[in-house]
Amino acid sequence: MRRHLRRAAVVAAALLVAFAPSAEAQAPAPPRQGMVCADGPDFDLTATRGYAETPDGNSVLMWSYAPTGGAFQSPGPVLCVEQGATVTVRLRNDLTEPVSIVFPGQTGIQGSGSPGLLADEAPPGGQATYTFTAGEPGTYVYESGTDPAKQVEMGLYGALVVRPAGHPDYAYDAATRFDPRREYLLLLSDIDPDLHHAVETGAPYDFGTLRSRYFAINGRQFPDTLQDNGVSWLPAQPYGALVRVKPYDATGNPLPALIRMANVGTLNHPFHPHGNHIKEIAQDGRPLRTPAGGDASGDHFAATIGTGQTEDYLFSWTDQDSWDAGSNPLPSSVAAPDYRNLDFKGGDTWSSGGAYLGAKGTLPVGTTSQNICGEWYFPWHSHALNEFTNYDAGFGGMATLLRVDPPGGCAAAAGSAAVTAGVLDSGNVAALAAADASYYRVGSTTTGARTTDWYGGFAGVPAGSTALTVTYTGRDSIAALPTTLWIWKWSTGTWTQLGPAATIGTTDTTLTRTVPAPESPYIGTGANAGKVRVRVLTTGAATPFVTQGNLLKLTYDAP
Repeated sequence: MRRHLRRAAVVAAALLVAFAPSAEAQAPAPPRQGMVCADGPDFDLTATRGYAETPDGNSVLMWSYAPTGGAFQSPGPVLCVEQGATVTVRLRNDLTEPVSIVFPGQTGIQGSGSPGLLADEAPPGGQATYTFTAGEPGTYVYESGTDPAKQVEMGLYGALVVRPAGHPDYAYDAATRFDPRREYLLLLSDIDPDLHHAVETGAPYDFGTLRSRYFAINGRQFPDTLQDNGVSWLPAQPYGALVRVKPYDATGNPLPALIRMANVGTLNHPFHPHGNHIKEIAQDGRPLRTPAGGDASGDHFAATIGTGQTEDYLFSWTDQDSWDAGSNPLPSSVAAPDYRNLDFKGGDTWSSGGAYLGAKGTLPVGTTSQNICGEWYFPWHSHALNEFTNYDAGFGGMATLLRVDPPGGCAAAAGSAAVTAGVLDSGNVAALAAADASYYRVGSTTTGARTTDWYGGFAGVPAGSTALTVTYTGRDSIAALPTTLWIWKWSTGTWTQLGPAATIGTTDTTLTRTVPAPESPYIGTGANAGKVRVRVLTTGAATPFVTQGNLLKLTYDAP
């Protein structure tokens, strides 16, 4: 019991006499991975109950601040506001005892409801409202200020993110700029199922016997933490925890990811990210500074996240060992090791069979590769091994993975081709696999408007892939011919032009075009599952000509 009382005292002493969040309109389409924001500054939340699934086949009664009018979810929504905004949170109570919300780190909170110890409360069937001005930027939690030993454990908590005004790509200031596509929240919690069962059945519970058996990140336990946001089989646990990055590159990927960590559990959690050090920049919504005001941020190989604490990190994965397939560190005289000289455990492995990002090697027959295109995975997990379990059975619990994708994403070469105008002059589709001395040559029409019109087909593109990008390198037998790239839209059975026309002459010219989002209509389904077609159209000559395709490549970020 003493641990709970100490935690409540910390909440009060740190002026965390704050109050409630709320969830308003839900975002139209949450990102597949990464933090999902409920954008403010006005929120409507309901304290209610539901069930969360655990990977060992169990389910646990949870309480939560769910979006009013929406489905139950655990944890509560991530409330995102801008610094200086007037935040209003309306709390409705569908539980059978009073509840409230405090906002550690925020000041000047005005509440309306029944007076409580730490905050105004919403009685059963009643409401309370909290208003405050969002103060310093940073990562915070919001949680119950009513009987927190019980109600926070039951799930009345969530994360509050305050962004610098006008700079959604800053964690705090220009020195903490990050890639907004790589923003992650790891909200740590722990569950004693005996307490939750006692609440469910109305039985007494001795807090002196508290023993957590489930340890969660964003409301899920490993391996469920790896699943996408909003998967249908975890309806009450909408947030995944997979961290996904690409290698640092000064030109192509210069900005780090932002990792926001928060601990709403009753235990301190020693969390260990593998792969690279992470740079801690702030604690409890305050940048790390020296007594003289200088930068006190630093690299960490592991970090203990104290109960009720938040920490912010910048993270870049650096390719120090030249794992990029384009910079294989083996000398040219040394062959890559054959899979027969490698060790494989069982028939299921994360290894692609190749030691380099983007190089998906050969695997023994019967060995399953989890890698889609040669990406690598590193475990991020609690270093308290009892927390790396699901009900004492390892491995599970407070763990997720870091996924490092190849620098250019997954790559595919055309595996088939068809000429829709003119005739194939020479060569074959294999010539399109690399920019070399081999060409796929298509002769133009000989009468009327002179054109070459052909397409290359790709296969095996996973459903849900994003950032589809087409690269074409080619030349023509005469100068200055307008060339356009197109992509087949399976949903309408039509071609969609990608970007403007470019002029190609007698020397190799490279065109790069991005497929518009959403990309799903351009990836085949059913009998055409995973197929993508890219068209090359060249026009504009008074005499016949030959188009010589050197390379036709498709890159994408696989789900």
